Amino acid sequence: MITSKIKIKDSASKVWQALTDKSQMKEWYFDIPDFKLKTGTVFNFYEPGDAKQFHHRCTILEIVPEKKFSHTWTHPSHSEGESVVTWLLNHENGVTEVTLQHEGIENFADGGEAFAPENYQMGWNGFMFVLKNYVFGIRKHTYKTEINAPAEKVWNILLNDETYRQWTTVFCEGSYYKGELKQGGRIHFLSPDGRGMYSDVIFCNQPNNILFQHIGELNNFEELPVDEATERWTGCFENYILTENGGKTTLTAEVDLSPEHAVSFDVVFPKGLAKIRELAE
Repeated sequence: MITSKIKIKDSASKVWQALTDKSQMKEWYFDIPDFKLKTGTVFNFYEPGDAKQFHHRCTILEIVPEKKFSHTWTHPSHSEGESVVTWLLNHENGVTEVTLQHEGIENFADGGEAFAPENYQMGWNGFMFVLKNYVFGIRKHTYKTEINAPAEKVWNILLNDETYRQWTTVFCEGSYYKGELKQGGRIHFLSPDGRGMYSDVIFCNQPNNILFQHIGELNNFEELPVDEATERWTGCFENYILTENGGKTTLTAEVDLSPEHAVSFDVVFPKGLAKIRELAE
């Protein structure tokens, strides 16, 4: 059984709504048009995107408001197996502990490597952070540009040291990073005076996709422990997706932002992507 836990400094009621209201689920989890919070209800959904990949079919087994939500979890297009997902909420002293349990993943062995337990563990761990940040008001903002250049060239402009320093000047003059761009790598995003943010590389598939998870702040080039202020955004994701078609590349950036940061990023981030386009073309 896979287990993932997170503590959210908010009410069980607010967390429960995020878990069981389909309009809220669409924002942080999956788009599930036929979802209805009623025991015995069957609901269906797919991975994000228009391709409708990885059909999921689930049946609600148990509902205990603000405490427990359990349902089956199947992949009818890929496997004959069945598993069970259970969300448990426990609220004490202003903090709601959320526990996710996924039993029976071994039943998906006929589906191939994509259904390996470690992939589920990584996925659920990520969703727990997204849930926490959603409850705290953080939302995904998407920025996109079309570039007349192949994906490999755009990737290099995006992440090579020299050009990274050029396009990120729109955020902070002299910005740079240190660390290995590989899955599991730790990256320090820095300003010249040693302030910035440290992050982990969750996924890296050159030249198509790199996903960062931001952890905490840097000061004087040193990692600071997560404090109460940082806790409200730690775990946020920053995702770059490069899709090539006919020698042209669509560069998409998905960034988790608090409302106060979104105001400036919505102005500045498109300028950064325009700089990447300029350098690549």
